[in-house]
Parts: sequence; C-alpha cells; structure tokens
Amino acid sequence: MKHDYRPAAQPIPYQRWLGLALLLLLLTVGLAWGQTPAQRPRMGLTLSGGGARGLAHIGLLKALDSAGVRVDYVTGTSMGAVVGSLYAAGYSGTEIERIARGLDWDALLTNAAQLSTITLPGKDDFGHYLLELPVVKGKFQFPNGVIESEELWLKLSELFLPYYRTKDFARFRRGFRCVATDIISGEPEVLRTGEIVAAIRASMAIPSVFTPVQYQGHQLVDGGVVRNFPVSEVQAMGAGVIIGSNVSAGAYTETSLRSPVDVLLQISSFKDNADFKAQKALCSLYVDYPLGNYSSGSFSAAGPIIALGLQQGRAVYPKLRALRDSLDALYGPAPPYPPAARRADSVYVEGYQVRGLPQASETLLLRQLRLRSGRYYSAPQLSAAVRDAFGTRAFRKITYSLLPASDSSARLVFDAERSPAARIGLGLNYNSLIGLGLIGSVTLQDKLASASTSQVAFSIGENPRLRLKHVQYFTEHQRLVLRLLAQGERVSITTYSTSFKKAGLYTQNYVLANAQLFHLLDRNRGLGLGTRYEYGRFTPEITSRLQLNGRISLLNSYLFYEENTLNAVAYPTHGRRIDAEIGVVYAQRPSFQVLSDTTVTGTEQSPGFSFRPYGHARLNVEQYLPLSKRATLLVQTQVGLNWNYQQAIANDFVLGGLTSGLRNQITFAGLPEAGLYTGSAVVGLVGCQYAVAPKIFVIAKANALYHDFLANAARPQPAQMIYGGSLTLGLNSFLGPIDVSLMYSDATKKLLPYFNIGFPFGYR
Repeated sequence: MKHDYRPAAQPIPYQRWLGLALLLLLLTVGLAWGQTPAQRPRMGLTLSGGGARGLAHIGLLKALDSAGVRVDYVTGTSMGAVVGSLYAAGYSGTEIERIARGLDWDALLTNAAQLSTITLPGKDDFGHYLLELPVVKGKFQFPNGVIESEELWLKLSELFLPYYRTKDFARFRRGFRCVATDIISGEPEVLRTGEIVAAIRASMAIPSVFTPVQYQGHQLVDGGVVRNFPVSEVQAMGAGVIIGSNVSAGAYTETSLRSPVDVLLQISSFKDNADFKAQKALCSLYVDYPLGNYSSGSFSAAGPIIALGLQQGRAVYPKLRALRDSLDALYGPAPPYPPAARRADSVYVEGYQVRGLPQASETLLLRQLRLRSGRYYSAPQLSAAVRDAFGTRAFRKITYSLLPASDSSARLVFDAERSPAARIGLGLNYNSLIGLGLIGSVTLQDKLASASTSQVAFSIGENPRLRLKHVQYFTEHQRLVLRLLAQGERVSITTYSTSFKKAGLYTQNYVLANAQLFHLLDRNRGLGLGTRYEYGRFTPEITSRLQLNGRISLLNSYLFYEENTLNAVAYPTHGRRIDAEIGVVYAQRPSFQVLSDTTVTGTEQSPGFSFRPYGHARLNVEQYLPLSKRATLLVQTQVGLNWNYQQAIANDFVLGGLTSGLRNQITFAGLPEAGLYTGSAVVGLVGCQYAVAPKIFVIAKANALYHDFLANAARPQPAQMIYGGSLTLGLNSFLGPIDVSLMYSDATKKLLPYFNIGFPFGYR
C-alpha cells in the first residue's frame, strides 16, 4: 500500500551515495553470515520499549510499507512488543495507526472495571472511594502490581482473534519474538510460542506498576528491565540487515526524576542501560525520535506522539527506499508475502473450560458469561460477555484464549481469579452543605447468601450517616435483583428568607428503609417496584420566619426505572443517566408544630393541612454528548411532583446546590442548598464541560426553574420562574472530583461560592 512518504522530486545525489554505502554494508554483513550474493539477506525490525513513547514506532512502520521494504522478522519489548506483534501478525502501519488513535488509553491502563462495565446495582457507589483494599483472612491484601489491565487484555484479545490458531510466533506473516524478564532469576525470557496476548502483556508488565504474568511456568515482568532494545534476538532469528527503532528516553538524570514511577523505572532499567550500547551496535539502520519531554506515561498525548513518529517516518523514508533499491539491484525484487487470508471476524465455539476457580465459582462465571456452545462469536461479543461477568465485581480477573479444536472450531478457555470475599473502602467528602466527612465501607461478597453483596458504610463528620445495603441476585442469569437499604443520618440545614438571606437553622434526623425488586433489562438498565419507609425528626436550632418542629413517618410505594451508561463516575464525556419513579405516599403519621420565630402558628391538625395519600414522582435525566475531544455538551432535566398534596416543608422538594446529598433534593445552579421548598418543580439545564488538560475541567451551566405550579392550599403562593447558572473549575484528583464554583440567579441576585471535594454520601 502506498502512503504519503514518497518524495515528489528525483532522489538527490546524497541518496545515491547512501544507497552505495548501504550496498557495501550489506555485502559485508552477508559475508559475515556466510551468505553468497545470490542469497538475499533477511530483514529484521526491532522496536524498543518506552510506554506511550512507543506509539512513535507507527511512523516507521508506515514508512516501511510506503518504501516497499519487506520485513521478515520482528522483535520488541513492552510497547514495542505491542506494536511489533500487530505488524508481525499482518496489520499494516496504517491500520495500527487507526487502532492506536481510536483507543481509550485511560480505560485500557487501569486495574479497575470501567463504570460502563459495572452491572447497574453495583454503580451506586462504584469509584467513590479513594482507596479500596481486599481483605483476606483478616488482613489487607496488597497487590504485587497496581494495574491488572483487564481492558487491555480484552482489546488485545479482540485484535488477535483472527490469529488464534497461531501458537508459534514464527508462523506469523513476519516471524515474531518478544522479551520479558523472569522475576525470580532476573534473566531475560524470549517468548516465541504460546498465547500471543499473554506474551505481550508479560513483556510490558512494568514492575510494581503492572501485575506480573504467569507464562509457561514463569512469573514474568517487563522485558525492559534487562533488554529494552532486543536487537540480538532478531539477529538470532536470521536477520542479516536490522532496522532498530528506539523510543526510550534513556536513563533519567537528577533533574528528570519527577515522580515515584520515574524512580521505579530508573531502578528497574539499570541492567538494560548497560546492554543498550551493545544492542545499538548491531543495527544496520538506527532510528530514534525527537520526543522531547513526553514520558512513558504520556498516553494522554497519544496523538502528538504518533504525529512525531510520522514526521520521523517521512524523514527516514529516503533511506528505506534506497535500502530497498540497493537490495533489489543486488538480489532482484523481494519475493512477495504469502497471500493474506481474510481475517475471520468470528469463531465457532464448540465448548468451554475454566481454569483457576473452584467448581462453585466456575459455575457462577459460566452463568454470568451467558455463552453457549455450538455458536459463532465475534471478538466484541466475547469481550461484552467478559465485561458482563467482570462488572459484577465477583471476579478480580477474567481472561480468555482460544484453543483450536478442529479445522473450523475452537475451545474457549477462561483463566479467572475470584475477588476476595471482603473489601474495605475509604473516601473523603466535603461540600458547602454537609461539611467534612470521612467515608468508609466494608463490603462482603456472597457472605449472607450466594450471589449477593452486603455492605456497611458510614460517614463520620459534622453530619454523620450510616447505611446498610444488601443486593441479592436471583435466577440463572441473575436478571432478577432484590435491593435492600437502610440509612440513618443527622444533618444540620440552613433555612433562608424570601430574599435568600440566611434566616435559621434546623437539624433533620432521618431514617430510611427501602426495598426494591427489579428486573435487569441489560447491564445498564433496570425496571422494578419498590416500597420505602421514611421517618423524619425536625428540630429548630435557630428559629426563623417559618420552621417545623416535630416528626413525620410515611410509606411510599412506587414503580421505578434506572439507566446508567455514563463512561465515568466523575466528569463523564458521553452516556446517559436516568432515575425515574412514580408512586403513592400513604400511611402518614405526623406530629409537629409550625413556628414563626418562636410563635406556634399551626400543627398537623390545622385547617389546610392534609395527610391523606398523595401522588409522588421524581425524574432526573442527564445526557452527555461529546462535541470534540475536549468539549462535552450536558443536557439535564429534573422534575419533582407531589399532586393531591396539601403539606409544607416536611415532604417538600428541596431545591439548590450543585451536588445532591439531601432527601428529596433537586439541584439548581444559582440557589444555595435548601434555598427553596416546593411541592412541584421542573428544572432544565444546558452546560458545557471543557477539558483544559486531561484532568482539569471548566464547566459552565445555565438552568431555569419553574416551581409551585401545582395548587397547594397549605402553601398558597404563585408559580414562579427562576433563571441561574454556574461556572466551575474542576480537578479529577485521587480524592475524587474537586470543584470550585461560583453561582448566580435572578432570585438571589448575588454571586454564591460553592465548594465540593469527593463524592457525597448518597442514598436511593
């Protein structure tokens, strides 16, 4: 395939001299290897490791394709193994570029499941903790690497599914080997047979960053520890002419050691630094890249790194063309590659095997995968099945390989590890209403019953909260779910005057018991029925114009629908979230006084109040639409309706704030939390989220509120429209989101600051 590397004009004289020089070099190399002039020397390509910098190799691959250079053997380490294996298998440089540009590197290089892969009941507090540690036999179990990279395994498995029959890497279109390091002996392991995906993953397992890989009886980590530039390996395969592509930044200096990861990489590469010069000397043509300050972790700059690689590919193209011309002049045209077979997009699976699990867990895994024998499956379908099972969080790791069973079928082999039965989470939250809270949780898997998750969670701080939750799955494919939740809290809430000046303070003690039975329509959607019991105790601390002193309890039965396809817990860039419910509030038991300052103006017996059953509905719809790589459009609608409702305050909707952390709260940019109480409200919001940097966001929101449009004799006030907006600077930090905001509305007529750290301790 021809690309854009060919020069428009005839080669300039220095290129002809270069061709003659390379020709003499080839003759010398040929004699050294005992080759006669009739034997065309084999061409080898070596790609070094370098993390994100390794994406620059793609430029050289495209230049090789454009120049028509036939490569016979490929070796690589770490990212060089990833790129090199794809090229060896038969992907062109152009195809590899398209793949690299289309990948979500943040999702690939993580040890956690992505929000979009988590089954709906598990999304309630997924990703809300800054630290989650498994507990085994009463002790914390610390991983031997930070990143397991489940998504990376799946992506590589998708790319190599058409080549699942190739277990000898020499039988790829271009012979291939990659290098890893035996973690016990410290010696290099040259991987040439077996499962290509596991071999690549082993070659890039940076110690203490990626978890080691068990491969053919060895515990393996990144080959860059001992040989980051495996030129001698491609020479051993039979290459007489070697093109070496090096993207390594070399040894760190005192000024360039900027992070703990840099220190680990420096220590782990001491042996390789001594080896590099010897490897470089074996190259017939050596290519490096002006990658500046890009580091091995600069995956957020994948585009610019690829562009620099393409630039270098164009620069080296004349040398590659001269090399090909010299070889052709001496030996005649290179023989063509064997015809490439059409890449199969699916495989016929005749059976399954699970390794690494006891029988009960094996049965559970196969049920959750929902795969059947005797069917064709594509790579995306297999990945989706694994994500479904992994999204339950019952398994720490699920990978698969395909073993040929006949000429036209395969056996699907899963290697899995069960998640520890217990884990502890720790988090932190602060916002303008709740104050500071230290959040913790203990989660138990399958302890109270099979196929269940039980949790105790708490928030310790100015406004303490405690939550108990149990999720139980039923039916063979676990589509029927029972969710039980009990929560208690004490919150101090500021009240406001009609001009939105602080007027009073009251304490709300609230107890919730909620039972829901619902059917999972798929991983991200559910429909069901629920009943909740609520008890509220309202105690004025600083009395104001209108205050409640007393208690109320009630039952609320409802139909609900949930959907969550967001791609991230904080600052999502695409997807949708819907929380909708409609039902009836009944069995109310009130006992309270209505105060104006310190004067009692009414009780639950007063005319105008009614505690007969009333209709209650809530709706929240959030839609995130990507406008560009940096900009995201947010559209949100919130609705709260109480009809046949003749009450005030106790069961009203609470409006205001930018994050939801109160019972019956509807957020509104421009009002403080609990700035307004109403029995009916509709909020429409449009916003734009812009990524200034990978983890820094500017978010602008504009919203409109229409409230009190349903008649309520207990609170006779006209329907009103309020407009407001906010501007937020957000940081996606290890603590969670950190938001600093300014809000304004035509009701308050002043700028209001708002500050939030982490995720609020919510409830359903």
